[in-house]
Amino acid sequence: MFDFNEMLHDERTRCLRSLPKFSGTVLSAGCAGTWYFHWFEDCTGHSGKHIGIELYNEKPPDLPANVEWIANSVGDMRDVDSASVAMVFSGQNIEHLIPIDVAGFLLESNRILKNGGLLVIDSPNRSSTQHLGWAQPEHTLEFAADEMVSLLDAAGFDVMETRGVWLFRDPVTKRPFDLFSCQEGELDGDERRYMARRHAEDSFIWWINAKKYRPADTQKVVNMVSEIFFRNYNSFVNARFVSHLGVKGWEWGASVVTVNPEDSGCVLNGPYIPLSDGNYQAVFHVKKGTGSVSDGVEIVLEVVSAFGVVIHGKRVIGFGELEKVKKWTGFSVDFSVVGYVTAVETRVSVKNYSGVILANVNILKE
Repeated sequence: MFDFNEMLHDERTRCLRSLPKFSGTVLSAGCAGTWYFHWFEDCTGHSGKHIGIELYNEKPPDLPANVEWIANSVGDMRDVDSASVAMVFSGQNIEHLIPIDVAGFLLESNRILKNGGLLVIDSPNRSSTQHLGWAQPEHTLEFAADEMVSLLDAAGFDVMETRGVWLFRDPVTKRPFDLFSCQEGELDGDERRYMARRHAEDSFIWWINAKKYRPADTQKVVNMVSEIFFRNYNSFVNARFVSHLGVKGWEWGASVVTVNPEDSGCVLNGPYIPLSDGNYQAVFHVKKGTGSVSDGVEIVLEVVSAFGVVIHGKRVIGFGELEKVKKWTGFSVDFSVVGYVTAVETRVSVKNYSGVILANVNILKE
């Protein structure tokens, strides 16, 4: 029986085992627990000093003796000395970071690594995840492999190897495969694993090995990260919305959902994203139908997390407001986030409503 998650773990293990030899202090950016350090040592043979940088999870009580746990952000590793580390490993971590921490991590990695030190990063490939509609509610933005190669160059690194994990589309025809299984008449599992290693851009995960050889261009790194988020964040987020009622459509470049009075319930929800501490505003857009507005009409706009258990903000739009709507109209919901919250979701529910709802929501930080 094919186990997708087990296959990914096995392939990442193979990548880790194939790293060039290194010695000295290792630093891991983001740590999942004690098992992680045992896995790393088993794969690499490294039993020397291992620094774990983790801000959000508690320090495990049973860490190996060679592990030093530091409660820093990976974007500001202030408690790690400059030029003191031989290798930095960021396994499935950079996609969780907000822009300031993405830039900070790359710049800090340059600072703490010795010259010639190794930086290893792997992450889901946005070229595959967005195309396939795959989403993880703790990911802020996933990067394409070529974006990360360019960022690493600006951050003072030479890329030694870029490889893929699990082919998601044919490298020649670009026809996508089923992500979780191998269909008859297509490449089998062994072929998809093997071919992925030479086609990172067509793989579900990219894996990059790079070495530090020069100082980072700080402003260039900051500008590049900002540009990548500016160009890609909205489409990345809005691809995560799901409509349960009504009819999906396309209106002048926008994805919309048309609903009728019999469509009662949750029409739209998403995008399941992480947000950091602060005040926000979610803006929903609706346009009523050509008929009259029913007295019992109601549109409920919500911002929730923990899959609806925690309500951050809510607004009910009734007859009085909807009667005045003549064209596309934005309705805002102010809300706050305390700390770092994952799987933030907006919801649109309707009752006795006839009209169109824009199939995405703008979330703005105040």
